[in-house]
Amino acid sequence: MNRPIISVPLGGLLAALIAVMLLASQAYAVEPSSDDPAVLAATYSKQAADLRADAEKHAKIARLHRGGAGTGKTAHESIAKHCERIAENLRAAAAESDALAEQYRELAKK
Repeated sequence: MNRPIISVPLGGLLAALIAVMLLASQAYAVEPSSDDPAVLAATYSKQAADLRADAEKHAKIARLHRGGAGTGKTAHESIAKHCERIAENLRAAAAESDALAEQYRELAKK
């Protein structure tokens, strides 16, 4: 019998990918390169834009799967819901980054 040594269900693999993405975004958020409020505001604004771009990529994948893209064996509904949840979480993170950027812009004015 020729079985794989490690068998990871698709859902588990996708959950691990989400965890890595969230950890990476948190690391990005907590490692600003400056104490200057104007620099921090720009950093968080860029982060928000990056998160929105990632959210749009996942939303696009969700739309493709809702339309039945891929092979007949693919669980389109499950993948679409998964991508929609990721997009929603990324948009929420972007909103938080926008709020931080605004707070730092206010500090920079003082």
